[in-house]
Amino acid sequence: MLRAYQALLLIGLPGSGKSTQGKILGALPGIHYWEASEAFRAIDPDSDIGHVIHHQISRGELIPDELAVSLCLDDLKARVTAGVYRPASDLLVLDGIPRSVPQAALLDAHVAVVKILHLVCGDVEQVVQRLRQRAAKQARADDAEPHIIRHRLAVYQRDTARVLEYYPEECIATIDALRSPAEVLDQILHVLIPLLNRRRARSADNP
Repeated sequence: MLRAYQALLLIGLPGSGKSTQGKILGALPGIHYWEASEAFRAIDPDSDIGHVIHHQISRGELIPDELAVSLCLDDLKARVTAGVYRPASDLLVLDGIPRSVPQAALLDAHVAVVKILHLVCGDVEQVVQRLRQRAAKQARADDAEPHIIRHRLAVYQRDTARVLEYYPEECIATIDALRSPAEVLDQILHVLIPLLNRRRARSADNP
């Protein structure tokens, strides 16, 4: 099956540092970073879709599967049209989608997942502290309330963690997310560089 996009997935608990690492990767040539939370929060909260999205986010719940995937694919198409994302040459890094097995299945027709970076955080209290610090810096209400944070972590275990079972085990690379940001990046680059080198070699063979 020919899919429009080749992607690397960032999966991990809220607060595991996915967006920090994703933004760094997105600054590298040949990589395009797409963050679900940023894209979804940019939607007008007064629109019908925006009302649904912001209601779910404020409760720490997932956006409905079909809506989340549809919005993602529409936004990617818009980026391709604008020329900021070139699927033929850019490796897509997806952060925040898929967040459930049904989302992963819906993405299958469009996205070929070449690797998954699983950012592992064993210390939940450290994750909670990271989220509260992020709330203070970014004015994110869903990160400010302890009960919402706990619920988001529970939703991750209930839904998103199962996404790892959907993909082949050899596709998953485990990253220790509790190290310093530089050390986390170093782990990621050890996985990413061979992928980029293989893509570059294939492009050279098929000019």
